[in-house]
Amino acid sequence: MGQESVEWNHLAETVLGRYLTNTLVLVLGVSLLVLLMGVLPAWLVTTCEFRGRRILSWALILPLAIPTYIAAFVFYQGPEAAIPLLIQVRQRFGVDAFLLTEQVIRYGLLILMLAAVLYPYVYLACCSAFARQSRAVIEAARCLGDSPTRAFVRAALPMARPGIVAGVALVIMEVINDYGAVHFFGVPTLTEGVFRTWFGMGDKIAALRLAGIMMLVVAVLLALEQGLRGRARYVEADAGGIPLRRVPLAGAKATLAFLLCVVPVALGFLYPVVRLSHWAGLYFLSDAGGSFFPGGAALGRGFGLALVTAVVVTAMAALFIYAVRLRESRLRRFFGRVAGMGYATPGAVIAVGVLVVFGTLDRVAPPFLPLVSGTLFVIGFAYMLRFFAIPLQLSRAGLERIGKPLEEASRLLGHPPLRTFLQVDLPLLRAPLAAAGMLLFVDILKELPLTLILRPANFETLATTAYSLASEARLHACAVPALLIVAVGAVGLLVMNHWLQTSPTSSKHE
Repeated sequence: MGQESVEWNHLAETVLGRYLTNTLVLVLGVSLLVLLMGVLPAWLVTTCEFRGRRILSWALILPLAIPTYIAAFVFYQGPEAAIPLLIQVRQRFGVDAFLLTEQVIRYGLLILMLAAVLYPYVYLACCSAFARQSRAVIEAARCLGDSPTRAFVRAALPMARPGIVAGVALVIMEVINDYGAVHFFGVPTLTEGVFRTWFGMGDKIAALRLAGIMMLVVAVLLALEQGLRGRARYVEADAGGIPLRRVPLAGAKATLAFLLCVVPVALGFLYPVVRLSHWAGLYFLSDAGGSFFPGGAALGRGFGLALVTAVVVTAMAALFIYAVRLRESRLRRFFGRVAGMGYATPGAVIAVGVLVVFGTLDRVAPPFLPLVSGTLFVIGFAYMLRFFAIPLQLSRAGLERIGKPLEEASRLLGHPPLRTFLQVDLPLLRAPLAAAGMLLFVDILKELPLTLILRPANFETLATTAYSLASEARLHACAVPALLIVAVGAVGLLVMNHWLQTSPTSSKHE
């Protein structure tokens, strides 16, 4: 066996089991917590009326604006605050108890932090599911003697199960993809294993095998999610049913509902933003704050790259889905499904694959052609692979709402397909395409693993600048680019939520 095989065998015998175990622990822990943080607030703001409900229904999505690696900078102060406790444990119970307690605190805090910023995936899915449920079904459960809590557990939750499963699946994908937070907390997972093996050991073969294991895990999770949703179709409510009517709450019940909704927002958004604002203020009051703006150069570069990529990829997605819709066939539908799989693929895996493909092309290309590897084209191409599903899904939803009669009328008047798309469909798609472009811009701006691997030399974005400053323990300086990322993300999420709440829904029955 060659050296590569020996190195892989050593990796498999020493750290592969730890990578898999840590990934599984984080996935299970975060999945349970996001269910607690996302399902009940979604039910309360959708079906109940209490003071602050309207504001909380918007605020509950804001933690998605905070990337996990930025939240990690803030939450990592927890293990430091526990140092006196750890000293007491070591003095009384020994080194083994000290190490176990430290590990429990570190892993528990990481799970809490990930859940606090990722639960909106479940919250949004549950809000959509609960809003579509028929009032008649819930009232039938009440007439049979169920209390409101029992009706929620026995009727509302089963009907919302497909949405809950889809939301949890998105959370799991984000946990598997995370690099910055797990690296900051010192919890090695499969994604960090790819970074360590490729850049630390220089072993591309072993890194590719780790990436293959990650893709296998993702494929199993996607198959499980599709299976669970497929078996749950029988509980989907009729879209034509009577919508749920909000129940007014007062007194202690209203206070409890408010607290249950405000705690996730406080953990996932308010606490990180307050801490980052405090650090940024301290930085600007310091001597360095008057002479150096962290992320100043990265601001223009990162914004420019994200803006150009978002516009190009959104336009390509709209044209792609229109071409699939124009002449539907089994092959085109297959390519439509494959094109959206990049969002389920960890960024580190996409980056490794892109490096291998373009590196091979550069080696076999004629000498007179310029090298492509290490250019902005490569990182833009990788962003397209990673986030193509976002504009693809929103474009598909927009075209389904438009329907085909307008397109058929345009074709009957002699307009070719491209002119029909530009003059008929595109003006009607402005809202969903604007929402898709904004979400794409935000996701590209805060993407870390893929950018760290593929960025050209001396090219920094706000994400890489914040991560680099935090890695150097310059938390006050890193708060400035981190706050810029959070601000842009919050605006993008509010724009998306406004479009989702004001756009017309399809009248078709599922």
